[in-house]
Amino acid sequence: MPLPDLVRNVGDVLSRADTLFGAADPHAAAASADRLTDVTDAIRSGQEQAASMTGNAITGYADFAQGSREALDHLSGVESDLGRRLQDAAESLSAASAASHSALDVVSSASDALEQLTDTPATEMAVIRALRAQVGHELELIRTQQALAEQLGAQLRGLGY
Repeated sequence: MPLPDLVRNVGDVLSRADTLFGAADPHAAAASADRLTDVTDAIRSGQEQAASMTGNAITGYADFAQGSREALDHLSGVESDLGRRLQDAAESLSAASAASHSALDVVSSASDALEQLTDTPATEMAVIRALRAQVGHELELIRTQQALAEQLGAQLRGLGY
């Protein structure tokens, strides 16, 4: 296979691999824990207002409100943990995407430089080695992201709602 065709094929492969690294929303889960905290604060405010009242209904409300607050505090903690994990995953995905784009840039530069390179076996071997290194780097990025996705999946299954 002629070297320009090889470079083009490697570029196509890396371009397809690059599409695996979509865009992540780093703020996707951040608001959920905040909303739970707001609800907990509203219940706390109701408890404070009811504290001066007496009667069975108020006592029942106080017990209900306390249980609700505890449950919401727990959920808020779980949601905060989920948010941190999703934030970490988004940052990792962004870094992998940037590295993947960098690999594409290297292949594009190699393609552009082919016209200026001398047509010798040593030059061709150097280009092939560089392309192989970029493909290896891309494979490592994909494997790392797959492992992180598996870890995140296990962590999500382990969240205690």
